[in-house]
Amino acid sequence: MKKILSRYLVVSLFMTFTTTTFAQTNSFEAAFDTLRINEQFEHLYRRSNTFEEYKVISISGYNLLKSNSTDSISKYQQDADIHLQEIATLKSNLTSTNSEIEKLQAELTSTQQAKDSMSFLGVEVSKGAYNAIMWGIIICLAVISAILFSLFKRGHHVVKETKNRLLEVQEDLETLRKNALVREQKLARELMDFKLKNKSSR
Repeated sequence: MKKILSRYLVVSLFMTFTTTTFAQTNSFEAAFDTLRINEQFEHLYRRSNTFEEYKVISISGYNLLKSNSTDSISKYQQDADIHLQEIATLKSNLTSTNSEIEKLQAELTSTQQAKDSMSFLGVEVSKGAYNAIMWGIIICLAVISAILFSLFKRGHHVVKETKNRLLEVQEDLETLRKNALVREQKLARELMDFKLKNKSSR
């Protein structure tokens, strides 16, 4: 009868623990879905149990936070790579546009020394009309250059901000890892002290 009762008690405790852990995991998942990384850290801290001056973090919450942080870092890294590719493309376009402007400026200088009447795309036009066309092209290219430079500057800012966010997340993860290690070592020492006390008291 005692064996049956003890088995029943063990099964009941296991079912209660499993249900609690599953509910807590679902609770963390539901909360983390709507929170940013730093808010997830705060949420995990608030939901953790307190032992003296320490916080006891649940394994499920820690694993979920670690997974979310890793996913965020990967996303930031992918975004950074995309922005770096965009910046490289913008630099290439800007260089090409600048070379085009220099080429057109050289052509304009040579045409200003020519006759009043000259050929443009097989059509004879006056020097004033030719100059107007060339300056119009140069202005268009200058506007395009300004737009490309603006896009490049914005892309550079986004990459810098993304890198800063990535560093912050990595620092937060490292701090959390160190704190967890310190807590684990402290608890291990306290457990060892407790065992030694029990041995000495016997």
